[in-house]
Amino acid sequence: MSARVGTPAVWSARRRVIAEWALVALAVSALVAALVLTRATERADNVVFDTVSGWGVRAPHEDIIVVAIDNRSIAELGRWPWPRARHQALLEALAGYAPRAIAYDVLLVEPDPTPGADDALAAALAAGPPVFLPLTFDVPGPNGAPYEVLAPIAPLAARAAGLGQVNVDFDSDGVIRRTYMLERDGARAWPHLMAFMQSAAEATTPPASAGAARGPAQRPLVREQPLLISFAGPPGHFRTVSFVDVVNGATPGDFLKDKLVLVGATADGLGDRYATPLSHHTEIMSGIELQANLLDTLLAGRAIAPAGPARLLAFSLTPLALALAGFLLLRPRANLLLGAGLLIATIVASAVLLLQAQVWAPPTAALAGLLLVYPLWSWRRLEATSAYMLQELHAFSQEPDLLSALAQRRGGPPTDVIDRQVALMHAAIDRARDLRRQVLDALQGLPDATLVTGLDGQVLIANREAEALFAGRDPANRPVAELIAGLSPEAEALDFAGEAADVELTVPDGRSFAIRRTPLSEAGGDQVGWIVRFTDVTALKDAGRQREHILELLTHDMRSPQVSILTLLGSSEAKAAVAAPVADRIAGYARRTLSLADNFVNLARAEADAYAVEVLDLGEVLLDAVDDLWPQSSARQVTVVAAETDGEVLVEGDRALLTRALINLVDNAIKYSPAGGRVDCAVRIEDDEAVCTITDQGEGMSPAQVANLFKRFHRVRPKGGERIDGVGLGLSFVHAVVQRHGGRIDCASTLGQGSSFTVRLPLASA
Repeated sequence: MSARVGTPAVWSARRRVIAEWALVALAVSALVAALVLTRATERADNVVFDTVSGWGVRAPHEDIIVVAIDNRSIAELGRWPWPRARHQALLEALAGYAPRAIAYDVLLVEPDPTPGADDALAAALAAGPPVFLPLTFDVPGPNGAPYEVLAPIAPLAARAAGLGQVNVDFDSDGVIRRTYMLERDGARAWPHLMAFMQSAAEATTPPASAGAARGPAQRPLVREQPLLISFAGPPGHFRTVSFVDVVNGATPGDFLKDKLVLVGATADGLGDRYATPLSHHTEIMSGIELQANLLDTLLAGRAIAPAGPARLLAFSLTPLALALAGFLLLRPRANLLLGAGLLIATIVASAVLLLQAQVWAPPTAALAGLLLVYPLWSWRRLEATSAYMLQELHAFSQEPDLLSALAQRRGGPPTDVIDRQVALMHAAIDRARDLRRQVLDALQGLPDATLVTGLDGQVLIANREAEALFAGRDPANRPVAELIAGLSPEAEALDFAGEAADVELTVPDGRSFAIRRTPLSEAGGDQVGWIVRFTDVTALKDAGRQREHILELLTHDMRSPQVSILTLLGSSEAKAAVAAPVADRIAGYARRTLSLADNFVNLARAEADAYAVEVLDLGEVLLDAVDDLWPQSSARQVTVVAAETDGEVLVEGDRALLTRALINLVDNAIKYSPAGGRVDCAVRIEDDEAVCTITDQGEGMSPAQVANLFKRFHRVRPKGGERIDGVGLGLSFVHAVVQRHGGRIDCASTLGQGSSFTVRLPLASA
């Protein structure tokens, strides 16, 4: 047989599915984890980051003003680099506007050749609002040093409100997306320049800085506090005023008052330009605008924190886990929809986290896992399905084929793997069609009207006999209850709820049918419908009626003459007219005829009549039988001993028939026991059965006699030739009664040692 649900082969297939699922889950999860930890998908993640960043363009912070060293300023004030006097002029002009703080993003790491110019600039730094100067690092440093600090010259560093590093961090594609707010060398630490501007804007204590610790370093530089910049907009997004306009006083007075001023170069050719997520084509962003976006990010509280490894692993593996769960729980179409939904949900979740929660969770590793796991799992399932199909087809081909001769004539030998699979499938389909044809032919050949229905009772198939029975009404696609009701008005009163019980129905033309409904199951054991069979029992009913007539003849018409004979022989006229020996012989013949009629009737009823079942004590039944036979045992001087039982021995049965059966057994024991002998009777419980044993002390029987003991008309004659009344039906009656009660009877006998009859009956259920 082919493997079905619940069979070991199917459990093996299920275990294989679970094993392959676990293997796929482990492999793809490991790949996703590797992609996350090695940042192998960084370039693809950067594309997503840049795209989503474009969705978050917003108005810049109103307090941030850029003073640009632009092309016009270069043209009017002279070529770069400018002397210290130009910067001094700007600082003095800005002091008149009274901004809140100034970040002067110009590296002043070399002294001015003009005597006193640096001191004058230093005085300008200290005279107005707080001015913060940048420093940077030369990596690697000279003579093998890890790096060298490039800070403003000493006079300027001493007068600046703070020194902050302005290092940038390029991603692998050369785009600036992140910075580090702190860089340290052991105990020395340099905060970012914009951290000083943030403290000035929020009136908090400025961060501690190592200041202008110039020269080569001995320890490597360590970057801390990574931060992804939330760009407010593309280049040119912030409010900007030209350097030359501020110096010339052309800027309105309120434009810079109490503002955060960032001074830096935007002119072409100064080299301070970078690609950013919002740069398009050749539109790159100047360094000062980059610093403005960073300051805007800090002031708006929109600093984007990269998700840590643990959180990023959870973010990347969660969609994969949901997809893997769907493989076990959902159908293929639902899994396809789930996969598409997970892809969209992963991208949306990454975008929402970036724009709303300011957390960057790169989605590409999760997307790669989803895009890989679906074809991988589909391939494994197709492979497993193909293997299982071939296994089933091969097993099906090995099953006995009633049409094997036809199967051998179909097709030629397969030439390759695909051809072999096609050949197996073709053979299986042909066999299924042949089997269907055979089933239909067999159904049509049944002598009884037969219907095949679904679980709802709708007729699916009807054979010719059924079509003839329901002549004029097509049984197909009709409820079987409706068809039965149309046969006879009596059908409405029938109890048709049992699964396999016979129900009798008599139709108006006098025919009788036994209707039997049995479950129809598939190979796996699940019920799929019913088989309803209409068996014509008219002849059986007629035979039953004839049997009843015969029993009536035996019980009345044959017994009445015998009773009349015995009555006449007992009258005074018969005693005077008939000699006593002749009268005794006639009376004996009449009593034997009565006994024969009674035995026939009892045996027929034991085999055919319905029993009046009740719960009774088998010990009491035995005592009733012994009491009924007291006259016979006394006449033969045989002692009948019924042992006491240990409590009740309850069975379910017909009291009258069981009593008659035990009477027959005890009567036989008395008849075959010698005068003055003993018969032992006992009832007990043994192996969850009620056991009744009757043992005599007679002559016993040979094995051949025991073998034929329960046959009709078989009698065992004593060796002494003593005549014992009977026709050989008593033990047949006992055997029939015990069998009808679901029990059995055995006889153990040894010549010269007596016989023992044992009756075993099921105990009454609780």
